[in-house]
Amino acid sequence: MVWDPTLYTVVGLAGTALFLFIAAAGWQYRSEPAAKAFLGLLVALGGWIGLYAVGLGFTSLAEQLAWQRTALAIGGLVPTLWFLFAVQYTNRTAWLTPPVKAFMIIDPLLFGLLTLTNPSHGLIWRETTLVSYGLLTTIQVTFGPAYVAHLLYTYVITSLGFGFLALAVVRSALYRTQATLLVVGAIPPLVANAAYVLGADWGVVPALDYTPFGFFLTGPFFGLALFRFDLLERVPVARKRIVDDAEDGFVVLDEAARIITANPAAERILDGAVEGECIHACLPEYVLAGSFDPDAIEGQTMTTVIDRTERAYDLACSSLSDHHGRVVGYVLRFRDVSDRHVYEQRLKVANRVLRHNLRNRMNVISGWAEELQDHDDPAVVDASERIATAARELTDVGEQVRLLVETADVAGGATTVVVETHLTPLLERVRADYPAATVESDLDPDVTVTVPSAKLLTVAVQNAVENAIEHNDSDHPWVRITAQPAEGGTGDAPYTEICVADDGPGIPEAEREVIRSGTETALEHGSGLGLWLVQWIATAAGGDVEFADRNPCGTVVTLTLPTDPPTNAY
Repeated sequence: MVWDPTLYTVVGLAGTALFLFIAAAGWQYRSEPAAKAFLGLLVALGGWIGLYAVGLGFTSLAEQLAWQRTALAIGGLVPTLWFLFAVQYTNRTAWLTPPVKAFMIIDPLLFGLLTLTNPSHGLIWRETTLVSYGLLTTIQVTFGPAYVAHLLYTYVITSLGFGFLALAVVRSALYRTQATLLVVGAIPPLVANAAYVLGADWGVVPALDYTPFGFFLTGPFFGLALFRFDLLERVPVARKRIVDDAEDGFVVLDEAARIITANPAAERILDGAVEGECIHACLPEYVLAGSFDPDAIEGQTMTTVIDRTERAYDLACSSLSDHHGRVVGYVLRFRDVSDRHVYEQRLKVANRVLRHNLRNRMNVISGWAEELQDHDDPAVVDASERIATAARELTDVGEQVRLLVETADVAGGATTVVVETHLTPLLERVRADYPAATVESDLDPDVTVTVPSAKLLTVAVQNAVENAIEHNDSDHPWVRITAQPAEGGTGDAPYTEICVADDGPGIPEAEREVIRSGTETALEHGSGLGLWLVQWIATAAGGDVEFADRNPCGTVVTLTLPTDPPTNAY
C-alpha cells in the first residue's frame, strides 16, 4: 500500500483543519440553541473532506474505495445536521414532527450502513472504475438505487434549510448578515454536488466529486459568521429571554423595530401572531408617541382587552448588543399589573371621595354643630361640641388619606434638603395650633437629609409630632425634636437621625408591632394613619423608623434618613 499525497490531498486536509478549528472555537457556545447542530455539522464536514482527501492519495481501487466509503458514510450526516441547524437557528422547531425526526434518524444511519457494506449488495454504487489524470488517480462510479434515494432526501431537506435561512435574510435585520453568510457559504458544495451527479464535464479539470472541496470555500463564510457576527451568540441573546410559558409577554425586535419573535403571552396581548410586523402597527399611538424610542417606552402602562377583560401592562424595553457593543435589536417586555392598576384606580376614587365628599359633608356637620352652641339646653351644647370634635377628626382623616396617596405615588429621584430650614416653620405652626403644648427643638443647621421631596419630610415629622401631642393624656404635653448625624458619624454621615421625644403614655407595643410588620388585621391594627405615614415616607426615602421608650415616661420616635453632602442641599 503506497500513499502518494497530491495537491487535492493537501487542500482537503487544510479544509479539515479549518473546520475543526472553527468547531473548537465554537465549543464554548455548545450549550446555546442551535450550537450542537452547528458544531456537529462542522465536524462532519471536516471528517468528510479529510477522509476523501486521504483516499485520493492512494492508487489502487480497493484502497480508494475503502476511504471513499468511510468518507461518504460520514458525509451522509451533513444534510440532516444542516437542516437541524437551520430549524433551530430560525426557531422553526415546529417542523420537527415525529415523522420528520424519523426520516432524520433513519436516512443517515441507513445510508452510512449501506455505504460501508456496499461490496456485499451494490445499492450505493454498482460499478467502479479507476481513472488516472496525470499524477491523480480517482474512481468513477455508477450510482445505485440507495444512493439516488439518499440524494432525493438530501436535496429536499437541504432546500428546506436554505429556505428557512433565506427568510431570515429577507425578514430579519437582526439575523441578516449571519444568515446571508450561511446561505452563500453553502452554495459552492451544492453546485459542485449537482454537477457531479449530473456528470458535468469540467474540461481540463479532473472529473472528481468536488462536493467535499466545495466545503473548503464554505469554511471562511462560516468562520466569519461565527467570529465576526456572533453566529452562536446573537440567536440565543434574543431567544433565551423568551420563555414560552411565562406570564409576562416578551417580544424581540430587530434594529428596524420589526418583530422577530414573540412568546404566546405577547401574542395574546397584541391580539394574534405578530412575527414580521412592525411594532408601530401593534402598539397604541400613546405608547410610541410617533416613533420607536426605547427610553420613552420604558415605564409606560398599556391597557388592552383580553377575553373581554381589561388588562394593564407595564412596558420595559432593553437593547440587545453583541460583544462589540453594537445594538442588534431590542426586547420588549409586557408585565401584567392589572390588579395594581385596578387598585390604583379605586384608590384614586376613594381619595377623591374622602377629600371632597367627606370634607364637604363634615363642613356641613360642623356648621350645624356651631349653630347648636347657643342652645339653652347644656346637654345639647355638650353634644354639639362632641359632634364638632368628631367632624374635625374625620376631616383630619381625609387629609391624612390624601397624604397617604401622595406618598404612594412618589416617583423616582431625590433631593437633599437642610433639615432646620424646613422644620423650623413647621414647628412654629405646631406651636400655634397647640398652644398648651411645649414644643422644643434642637436642630443642627448643618444637618441634611435626602428625600423624594421636602414636603414629605415635613409631613413625616408633622405626623410624628402631632401624634405625640394628641395622644398625650397631660394638659400640657411636652415634645422635643432633634436632628443630628447618625450615631458614630460626622457632618458628612451617610444617615441623619431626626428624633421626636414626648412625655406621654407611650405607644402600645401592639401598635408598634403592626407598624414594624407592615400589615394590619381585624384584631391587630393601629389607632390611626399618622404613624403609618411616618413609616411609609421614611421607607420611600430609603430610611427607617424606630420606636423606643423614654425615661421616665413617653416615647422616642427616630427617623433615620439618608443624606448627601450639604453642598447640594437647599
